[in-house]
Amino acid sequence: MTIEELAKQKVNSMPNSILVKYYEAGIPQWHMEAILTMLKQKKLSVLQEFILKFVSYGIDDVLNICEFLGINISAVNNAVAILQKNNLIMVDIFRSKLKLTDKGEEALKEAITIVPEDIEYVLYRDGLRGNIYLDTKKLYSSKQLHDFNIKPINAIIEKPSIDELEFEKVNYAIKIFKKNHAYERDKLEGNLLEVSHIVKTYVEYKKVFVLVFMNKKSKDIEFQVYDGTIRNDEYSIILQKQYNNNNRVLDFDKKQIIDEHTKYSLMSIVPQKIIDNAKSFVYKESTIERELSNLTTQIEVIKANAENDEEQSESEMEKIHFLEKRIDEMKNEYRGADRILFTYDQKPLLINSLKNAQNIIVIALPYIKLNELNNEILGYIEKVLQRGINIFIGYGIDTTKDKSNLSVQKLLKIQRKRYGENLHLIRLKHLYEKILIKDNEYIVITTFNWVPFKEELKKGFRQEIGYYTESKDVIKKIKENLSNKDWVL
Repeated sequence: MTIEELAKQKVNSMPNSILVKYYEAGIPQWHMEAILTMLKQKKLSVLQEFILKFVSYGIDDVLNICEFLGINISAVNNAVAILQKNNLIMVDIFRSKLKLTDKGEEALKEAITIVPEDIEYVLYRDGLRGNIYLDTKKLYSSKQLHDFNIKPINAIIEKPSIDELEFEKVNYAIKIFKKNHAYERDKLEGNLLEVSHIVKTYVEYKKVFVLVFMNKKSKDIEFQVYDGTIRNDEYSIILQKQYNNNNRVLDFDKKQIIDEHTKYSLMSIVPQKIIDNAKSFVYKESTIERELSNLTTQIEVIKANAENDEEQSESEMEKIHFLEKRIDEMKNEYRGADRILFTYDQKPLLINSLKNAQNIIVIALPYIKLNELNNEILGYIEKVLQRGINIFIGYGIDTTKDKSNLSVQKLLKIQRKRYGENLHLIRLKHLYEKILIKDNEYIVITTFNWVPFKEELKKGFRQEIGYYTESKDVIKKIKENLSNKDWVL
């Protein structure tokens, strides 16, 4: 599930509150490359087993054992040294006599002994919660957080030392991990004796989804943190406390453009009828989504019941056909409708447009931000260009110069590639909305609405509302307006 899908699913989950922001965050995890001493069962070699048997029968002299077995003394001495190291025999160095220990007697019965063995394995300690665990999931480096526009959260648990690793907690973590990961049991065979050494420690990050809600009356902020699709209340509480203590766990959006009601606004081109239709469709949209889910469930139930029969009845086939036809009709009704796109709708639509464009993509931005044209989006742009499709990206003036804007530099780098001639970058004046046009098929115009918060700091939350329409007249007029804008040399 993507962050946009989660935001759309949970948008109304907080009573009397509105979803004002959502983002991907990196929870710090201390990566510890540790040397673990494990007590492992080990089968006795044939020579070791014979030596123990000889000693148990009173043949306790090394030379006598050599004579009985007919092998050289060096091989016997090596085996004796291992048995002594593992506390299976004791050696009287003055009389060269061997004696079985209690552990040696037990080992002789099973032909198996328990010996310590050092292995290298990675332990993790959560930088917020402090719990120790083992895992095989991919974590992110600091560089990857930057590349994927994931916000790092500062650790509140300091870099752990070996003295801070409680044996019971490490041992419990190993047992839980072995229980849930059968394929790792061989590597972690045996029981933990001690954490002998930590070779290296550094921080990595676990990606989580953070939803930020604001109470409509009190303006209080509340966090919801999701590890995948599972809500993690511990993280939520910790981030809430950090926020309440004025720790920077949330970036506010700075208002960098003037209000939408400006003489340069492209929204003035959109007929009021389309805006009214889009607003009224908000209520119908939720009904369509529920009905689509209901129809899909009905089809699944019919097919599941049919699996128990040798043949599907004709009436069942007709019902499935009717339901599938109704689903197609509702999807077409949804696709063609003038409608509002909320923040969480817009990135999936952009990706879908890039994936399915057949002729031309037009993207216009007030200013190019890294989180809007991140590595994921740039990757899709490259794939579109490789298919020979033209992409026009127009962007407005920002206080950041082109040469220091990382996103612009990445676009210029793409433009220099073999297929880069299909990418057209244009600097524009007086651009105050974001525009997306796909194949003259549809257009999205995104406006900026602001939810005031601590206005004295001139900061707030930005709620982006997009209007989607397939009106050919609107598409034509917006394209004409964009082409007539002043170029910045």
